[in-house]
Amino acid sequence: MPEAAAVPTKKKPAAKQSAKPAVAAVVAAAPVAVPAPAPSAPSKAKAKPKAQAAAPAAVSPAKPKSAATSAAPKGKSAAKQADKQTQLAAAPVAAPAPAPVAAPQPPEAPARFSLQAEDASSHFGAYRVTSLSDAAAHWQVTVHGAQAIDCRCSCAGFAFSNRGACEHIDFVLDELMSQPEAAQVLRQGWHADYSEVLLRFGARRQLRWRQGRACSDALAEAAQALLDENGRLRAEAPGALSQLLNLAATLGHDLRVEEGVWPLLAHRRDAAQRVERLEQAYPQGLASPALHGLLKLPLPIYQLEAALFAVCAGRSLVADDLGLGLHAQALAAAELLMRHMGVERVLVLAEAAALPRWQAEAQTLSPRGVQMLRAGVAPSAAEIGIASHAALTQDLAPLQAFAPELIIVDDAALLDEQMLSQLKQLDQGFLLLLSGELLNQRPKALLPLVELLDRQRSGPYARFLSYHAKRDQEGRVQGFVALDALDQTLERLMFARSRADLLATLPPALLQLRKVSMSAQQQDAQASLWQGLRRAVQRWQRSDYVSDAELLQITLQLQALRRVAISPLLLAGAVADASAVASADGADLASPKLAAVVEVARELLGRAAARLVVFCQWDDALALAVAPLQAAGFKLLHLQDGQSLVQRQHQARRWRDDASLQILLCSDAAAAGLDLHIDAAGEGAAADLGLGLINLELPWGEALLEQRLASVSREDSAGLPMIQLIAQPGLEQQMLLALDRLPELPPCSLDGDIARRLMQGEELRAFMQALALMLPEAQ
Repeated sequence: MPEAAAVPTKKKPAAKQSAKPAVAAVVAAAPVAVPAPAPSAPSKAKAKPKAQAAAPAAVSPAKPKSAATSAAPKGKSAAKQADKQTQLAAAPVAAPAPAPVAAPQPPEAPARFSLQAEDASSHFGAYRVTSLSDAAAHWQVTVHGAQAIDCRCSCAGFAFSNRGACEHIDFVLDELMSQPEAAQVLRQGWHADYSEVLLRFGARRQLRWRQGRACSDALAEAAQALLDENGRLRAEAPGALSQLLNLAATLGHDLRVEEGVWPLLAHRRDAAQRVERLEQAYPQGLASPALHGLLKLPLPIYQLEAALFAVCAGRSLVADDLGLGLHAQALAAAELLMRHMGVERVLVLAEAAALPRWQAEAQTLSPRGVQMLRAGVAPSAAEIGIASHAALTQDLAPLQAFAPELIIVDDAALLDEQMLSQLKQLDQGFLLLLSGELLNQRPKALLPLVELLDRQRSGPYARFLSYHAKRDQEGRVQGFVALDALDQTLERLMFARSRADLLATLPPALLQLRKVSMSAQQQDAQASLWQGLRRAVQRWQRSDYVSDAELLQITLQLQALRRVAISPLLLAGAVADASAVASADGADLASPKLAAVVEVARELLGRAAARLVVFCQWDDALALAVAPLQAAGFKLLHLQDGQSLVQRQHQARRWRDDASLQILLCSDAAAAGLDLHIDAAGEGAAADLGLGLINLELPWGEALLEQRLASVSREDSAGLPMIQLIAQPGLEQQMLLALDRLPELPPCSLDGDIARRLMQGEELRAFMQALALMLPEAQ
């Protein structure tokens, strides 16, 4: 087929080895005639002669001058002649040089496929390729020319082959091109009256124009105007292909469009439409008020940027430094797609250890229903489903039953080859891959993710291979180059930012909520406390009155609920000396929240923070954290309120100067008047890391959070990771639910403001109304 930009495709040696035996088998047994292969040329190699007995080399005597002289000589003359002949016969003669022996040829590989033409009258058209090892495995190869670009195969690998071919196409072309008649016909190309817009497969899919014999000059000129300098058809321009089709219809010419052309055009046009819809919905861009109310909590600008990029791209990789809030960005992108692009179900895939956090983040931030997807559990009406990476290979059925339209993959670089293969089966639409580290310097891990994202082969994957991959003659990647330019190469599908890149736009702290499930012992301990609070609220609702004594009792019950969420040992009178008991048997006292402190420390130290400060309102609660942290190998310092100011100042100086100290445990009272800030520390990737914060309990008001942040930061500090642990089910979870209906919780004494121990009037009424919203449903 004549084609301006056609590039011959190299053939695989493996397919060539199996060609002739397969054709011979098909010609002998096929019910449909197949063009017979040319007869094999006789071998030019001569058979090696058999060994013969050694004989003296023949030496021709001098030719006699006359018949007389040819007679045997007589007398002395005859004897002399005889001696001469004897000497000649006895003289050593060199043996003839041995005939050259051809180098041994490797044995021909056994045939793998058989071939059968569906139309015996033509070399063009469809061929059935069948595996000789499995008769049930067969594929259809359509041939319209002598090159792979002119062929199509029904196998799964063809559409995503980097070279636009497959082993089945290689096999068929080898078979046909070995037949002189077929080869001649194929080289002349497929000629039909109708014209076609075709898809050129490969690492980058492109559109091709094939002009039919009956094509008018006007249509040919219109098509030529759409060709670029490489002969590629620029039909992705709005309305270009429609205009071409309308012109063909007007001229009465049959113009056909290959089916694969439409998804490629749809992919490009859908991206433009998503951008247009977002511009209409948020005309002020990032400053649009509606964007800041996207989730239950407002998001900083840099997180909204990532969410908008993911929606515009449709299929993207967001690879921000750890601690920049990937969960919030992904949930914001999901909400945008559900609000404006018609997405109904979102699937989140994550490592098993990260599933509780994803569930907590989704329940806290997203207004949508959330469900954990497990085998044997039918999907509910929840819009967001959460499952582990392992579910891809263990049991795909629950995920397929959920039928997600957006898939979010956390820590996507951890997916192995099998998981990626299964994900391709599940992936039918929008895809968002997440990475808590920049992948620019990990091209081997990045390449399969780019291949997965660029499903329509619209350009990014081909540019990655072309600009950054070193490949051998077979196309296998051997190494990578020019990695500093990867961001520019993949700018259409990868959004990657380091903490340093965002310092100018980051808020002082990046708050992350980590929900922690309470133990059965903790839930039992808080049950009676909830009963007392429920009775107090009911009395107030009946009488509109709360005595000062009852208000003090309510305050004590609320504080007990907050403390029991850390450990049941913190209930009044449970222990006399928490630090002594904790050190005696730390393992027995480990509560889920204390275990979460250890987990967060392992996650953040060296990656998102050089050192950590754990804040809490109560020293005895922090004392319980000493044993599990030390058991995990962390070097820490406990700054306590019971120490004198001089002692605390000395401890604060030690914290700043001793870089080996990884964790500081500090109560709010102990931190009063002290500077706990440290300069950025670390080496290599951790060179710009500073402090991270963990709040062991949820403060009642934002003022306490700001106070804690001020003690460890300076005016120019930005992006400090702040982890807020939330116990559930419990008071802290109910406080967040109340904030869904209130702008803030009314001031009270729970954060240590003793001036508010006794409230009256509107202040008391607002407090009791908020408390009524926090009461969980009665069991």
